[in-house]
Amino acid sequence: MADPVIDPIVNNALLIVLTILVILTVVTLLELRFFRSLMKRRQARVDLPDQAHNALLTSKAIADTLRGSGVVTAEADDAIRDAEVAYRRRNYRVAIASAERARGLLKTAKARQDKLGDLSRLQRTRVTGSDEPTTKETLQKELPPNYAQAKFTMSLAEERIVNARGAGRATEAAEGLLQSARASFDAKDFTGALLLASKSRRAADADLPPEPAAVQAKAPVPPQVAIPRPTDRTCASCGAALLTGDTFCRKCGVKVEQRTTCTKCGAPLKADDTFCRACGTPVA
Repeated sequence: MADPVIDPIVNNALLIVLTILVILTVVTLLELRFFRSLMKRRQARVDLPDQAHNALLTSKAIADTLRGSGVVTAEADDAIRDAEVAYRRRNYRVAIASAERARGLLKTAKARQDKLGDLSRLQRTRVTGSDEPTTKETLQKELPPNYAQAKFTMSLAEERIVNARGAGRATEAAEGLLQSARASFDAKDFTGALLLASKSRRAADADLPPEPAAVQAKAPVPPQVAIPRPTDRTCASCGAALLTGDTFCRKCGVKVEQRTTCTKCGAPLKADDTFCRACGTPVA
């Protein structure tokens, strides 16, 4: 049989224990909630610079890509500059907001550019009936410059050479030019091939004047040095032999008297005579 004194004490103790457990549970839950929110705020403060940095980099990368494709990004560039200023001032929330605003402006600019592109494509389709490139546009994109022109001109020059040969005209010059044009064409010098093929065609039509022959450079003729010739005269002072043109004796230095008459025929001589006017004898 239960003791009437002990039962109330046990019941009160159990009630107190249960109350304490409930209070501890509530306090624990409140502390967990408080610490969790505190940790979230602290984590948000730690991650905020990284979020601002990533948002700014993303907006700048999108702007650079769209700008390279021809999209006007002036308004977005202003928002990106505002985000950079806020980031430098460590106002990261404003930096994130400005970067997000720049991203929205970039999306709007891209959509506007796409609409303009669709409109221009539609107008081109209405004019041409198709948005596919023409044969001329395809050839211009695929072939190098002057490729088709050079090839056509070479075939035309070959045809003109055949006609000129049938008419009995000389075709050596035209054939040589055509050969050079083909060599330039094989070397992928299509501009030079076009020029040479045009010259070949004109030469076959006899419209190209013949090129002047190369003038061979002649070696300069060295000036002839007059070699003094001995004469039959001797110095009147020392008897040394004299050479033609001597004015003074090379032995004694006495002035040589010039002859006034030819030693062979006796014809009179002048001071500047080199040969006798009558018989042609050299004047010593």
